[in-house]
Amino acid sequence: MTVIAGKIVDDRILIAADSQVTWGQAKTEGTKLYKIGEALVFGGSGHLRDVNLMRLFLDTHTPASSDERDVLEFYAEYVEWAKRKMSGFEAHSSFLFAFDGKLFEIDSDFDVTYADSTAIGSGWEYARAALHLGHSPSEAVQVACDLTIFCAPPVTEFSIARPQGSATPS
Repeated sequence: MTVIAGKIVDDRILIAADSQVTWGQAKTEGTKLYKIGEALVFGGSGHLRDVNLMRLFLDTHTPASSDERDVLEFYAEYVEWAKRKMSGFEAHSSFLFAFDGKLFEIDSDFDVTYADSTAIGSGWEYARAALHLGHSPSEAVQVACDLTIFCAPPVTEFSIARPQGSATPS
C-alpha cells in the first residue's frame, strides 16, 4: 500500500512518498523512494520485490535519456535482468521517475506517461487531486495519508534539479 507523488516546480522536480509498507505497518527508512546520485529519483508502487530489484538494477543502469523509446528499452532490460535474478519473475509494479528533466511513470504493462504532476499507488486519486489544487508532493502525500487507510506517514521527499532548457511535458 503506497502513495508516491511528483511535481515539476520551476527548476526542480520533487517526488514524495508515504511510509506504509502493508496494512498499517510503517517504516521510517526508504522502502519506496530513492535518490540515485544527483540526477535521478524513483519511487515504486506494488511489490516490494520489484522496487528492490529496480534499486539494484539502477546501481549499474540508467535510461539513455528520458525519451520514451529509451525508457522502454531501459524497462525491458530491467525485466530481462530481473528474470535472470529470480526465476519466474513477473513485473507487478509501477514506478515514478524524475530523470533528465522529466517526470514520468512506467507500469508493468510498459506504459510510459509523462506529466508535470502525477501520483501512483493506492492513494493516487487523493494525491493527484491535491497536486491539481496546487499542493506540493509532500502535502499531496499527506492528504492521501489523511484520507485512506492504505497510506501512512511519515512522508519522505527528494528533489533533483532540472537541466536548463528542459521542456515541460505536453
